[in-house]
Amino acid sequence: MKTQFSLFLLCALSFLLVPFAQADSSFAASMKERLAEVIKAKGEGTVGEGVDGLLHVRADDASADLKKMVAAENKDRKALFESLSEKTKGSTAEAAKVFAKAMVAKGKKGHWFRSSKGTWKQK
Repeated sequence: MKTQFSLFLLCALSFLLVPFAQADSSFAASMKERLAEVIKAKGEGTVGEGVDGLLHVRADDASADLKKMVAAENKDRKALFESLSEKTKGSTAEAAKVFAKAMVAKGKKGHWFRSSKGTWKQK
C-alpha cells in the first residue's frame, strides 16, 4: 500500500511538474489555457485551494466570470483526478488529496488554503 501511494504521489506530482503540452487529455489543455487566470485570482485572494483538491471562491462579491472560471477549473480537476486514479489504480479521493498537498507545497506567499473544517489560512 505504501509503495502504491508513493507511486501515486510521484505520478500526481509529475503531472504538475511536467508541461501540460505533454498531456494527452483535453482537460489538461483547458487547464493550461486557464492557468494565468487562476494564478491571478489566487494572487488577488479571490480564490483559494481546498483540501479536496478543488479551487474555491473566497470573495463574497465574486463576479459571474470568476465563478464560471472556478467551475470550469474544478470540472477539469475532477477529470484529472479520475485520470490519475485510473493510471494508479487508486481512488479519485486519493488523487485529489495528493493534488491538494502539491498545491499547498507549490503555493506562493499570500495564497489562501481552506482546511477540512472550512477555515481559510494564508501562506
